Amino acid sequence: MRIRLLYKNVRDKWVQLNLFDSQSSDPSIRHREILSTRLYIILLLTFFIIVTTYISITNRHETKTVSFPDYSLYKNLQKKHSDSLQCSCTEYVILYKYFVEINASFHQVCSSDFISQRWIDFIFQVDSTTIYPIDIRTSLSAMWQIIRNLCQRSAATMIDTLKQFNESALINPILLTEDFLETKIQSALHSLLEMISSDLVQSILVVNKMAHANQLMTALSTNSIPITKEYQPTEQLADVFHLPTMSISTYVGVFENIFIQKDSTKSCSCKNNVSCPLPGSIYFYNISQKLGVYDLNQIQSKETLPGLIVDCLPIQTTFLSTLECFYNRTCLNRLLSFYLKQINVTVLNQFVPSRFNQTTKIEFLLNELFIEEVHFKINYNKYYFQCKPSLCHYIQRHRFNSIYILTTLFGLLGGLTAVLRFITPYFIQLMLSLQKRFCSKRSQAVRQSQGNI
Repeated sequence: MRIRLLYKNVRDKWVQLNLFDSQSSDPSIRHREILSTRLYIILLLTFFIIVTTYISITNRHETKTVSFPDYSLYKNLQKKHSDSLQCSCTEYVILYKYFVEINASFHQVCSSDFISQRWIDFIFQVDSTTIYPIDIRTSLSAMWQIIRNLCQRSAATMIDTLKQFNESALINPILLTEDFLETKIQSALHSLLEMISSDLVQSILVVNKMAHANQLMTALSTNSIPITKEYQPTEQLADVFHLPTMSISTYVGVFENIFIQKDSTKSCSCKNNVSCPLPGSIYFYNISQKLGVYDLNQIQSKETLPGLIVDCLPIQTTFLSTLECFYNRTCLNRLLSFYLKQINVTVLNQFVPSRFNQTTKIEFLLNELFIEEVHFKINYNKYYFQCKPSLCHYIQRHRFNSIYILTTLFGLLGGLTAVLRFITPYFIQLMLSLQKRFCSKRSQAVRQSQGNI
């Protein structure tokens, strides 16, 4: 009963509520004022609901600043505010040697038996008078001497590069995160190694081009063959010029080597061509073979070793060849079977993890400085100590509390009520005018239709 009575009182109050009371006795004006009151209250409540909901679900961003944080505090802030934390360094320039340790591992060939002097001396001991210059045994010792020198040069270059890198500096006014610092160091080191290896390869290629341009003969006779002739001086000539009476060899000229690939008639000479690559084979020697002409359609090979190439210059032979045969015990044994003596060497281990294939050309290995992997370790604590952050800023996000919501609503209330009190009467008056006009037109249309009847 009390609830009904309360409901009736509230309803009567709502029906009669007039916030725009002008004390007018005109019923139409009072009706308009009551409608304006209802619209005003509805708009005000709607605005409060919308604003309250928006503020409640929206995060508030607050910038926090920490001065000279220690490392433990920084790590704690990094865990909580990794997306916004930013610290300014006191020291902008930091040498890498203070917080980075770097070392490199090289391809196993650089520590294998094949670059030992014992192996190089063994494969050098062949009778060059009974094998062709195009026979792989002619160039093999020179090839492995070059590989050994390239390994040593790469290791020395790497040592110098790491010294150079350690003495270079990271320049950044902002403290870098651990992940970004690692990426930056990796990129800087990669760029430096790329530049150093490019300079090394280019210097070797320049020497190679100079040798070709000046038509320099190799001691292996792989690009041309010097011709000598025995000469017996007379006794009178020997007395005048104090020459020995025995026969002496004199230089006559040079035969340029000409190569013809198997199943081809096209010839290639090292004089006119930069490169004349042939498969690394062992051949049956024929002393009647025309001097300086090596036609593989006529010269019979005993064995062709996979991955090995013979070319005009030893450096070209080395660059174009691969280490494929030296991973394979069977292939190596076939090669050793053509030597009078025997030697015990360990083949390259095909199960050792490597970023290079067995069929990778040695030129590519040199381009990479024979480096398998560059390992670097960052001591982030030392980097932080060198940086010495003076200020750290981060954004703290949290939801608005009830006090803030009420403060905001009351702050908006004054202006909002003034605007609504000004607008709603005009809006109601406009709506009533439109309604009156619509009803007038409708009643006029009804009267006209009745008159026509």
